[in-house]
Amino acid sequence: MALSLYLRIPSRRACNLLNTSGQSNYRVVNGISHKLLLSRGLITSTVDWKPIKTEKTPNEESQNKSTLGKKIALGLMIAMPVIAFGLGTWQLKRLAWKTQLIAECETKLTYDPIKLPKNFTVDMCEDWEYRKVLLKGKFLHEQEMFVGPRVRNGHKGYYLITPFIRNDTGEKLLIERGWIAEEKVPPENRTLHHLSMPEGNNVEVVCLIRPPKERGSLQWEQEDKQSRLWQVADIYDMAAKVGCTPIHFQALYDMKDHHWDTNDKQSTASNGKSSWKFWQKNEADKQPVKQPVKRPTFEKEFDELQFARAGVPIGKQPKIDLRNNHLQYLVTWYGLSLLSSIFLIVALRKYNKGTAIAPDQLKSDKLKHAKKYM
Repeated sequence: MALSLYLRIPSRRACNLLNTSGQSNYRVVNGISHKLLLSRGLITSTVDWKPIKTEKTPNEESQNKSTLGKKIALGLMIAMPVIAFGLGTWQLKRLAWKTQLIAECETKLTYDPIKLPKNFTVDMCEDWEYRKVLLKGKFLHEQEMFVGPRVRNGHKGYYLITPFIRNDTGEKLLIERGWIAEEKVPPENRTLHHLSMPEGNNVEVVCLIRPPKERGSLQWEQEDKQSRLWQVADIYDMAAKVGCTPIHFQALYDMKDHHWDTNDKQSTASNGKSSWKFWQKNEADKQPVKQPVKRPTFEKEFDELQFARAGVPIGKQPKIDLRNNHLQYLVTWYGLSLLSSIFLIVALRKYNKGTAIAPDQLKSDKLKHAKKYM
């Protein structure tokens, strides 16, 4: 290729300066000598007109790189509608099961309280869930346990769980008595002791039966093993600590004033009377006995604020706590299956159209390939 040579000739002003100074290659300006150089420049071509030859066409090279990725993406797009449809069908079955379970539990709430069977076991809790039972016995207040903190009406507090000994069997149970304020956790801060800390062996409590649940792997574990505070109601751990049967009983919401007998009813033997002299008449029995005058009794009822200030546990409202979100899950999975099916159809159409390459596209690919190796 021909090379072009040229000389960089100084301008007319530079030549005049050379003539006035009397020197060919120097100029003095403000007492400083500046050297004027005549340079020669060389311009060469930067284009190589001999491109590298290759046996692969641009179309083949791009197809080999994208074939595996397209197959993986296509496989995922085919599997997505099938998986989403299967999960939606599973949620449909779960919805029917949960609806029936809630209906059964609501029916159980309408039943009157009954005495807890003597041979009641943990395995029977599932069938007796949300059934009202009547327990009679004694609270062990010195073994109280707490779960929380829990907020109620903007106030911080804890759920109070107290061991309870049945009168009929002597079995030791766990009863969740309800919510108490944080400042009422110490027993000395509580008032209305016949309600906040009832004494005696004849205390009657109406409770709901709840199956015990194990603590989840993502739930809080008890931080201090020596304390009586749990972050979640771990019934199995609590029962093992105080030696109770791991059954979860929840005391019902009750704002009424109760007075239980502190002593058991004495039998005839305890009164000092011999049973074999029952046919003998006592002179004292012949005298008329004065009947006590019956006075009208009024059942007093408190409100939640009075219970909270006195430290009386506020029990559980008789309602179902089971969640039924399966309808939302069903709509989500079926909707995802429909959308992914639409995307799959569009992708398959584009994939089939992309097998034939237009001449303009082929020409553009060849030019890009040529520029890559130039």
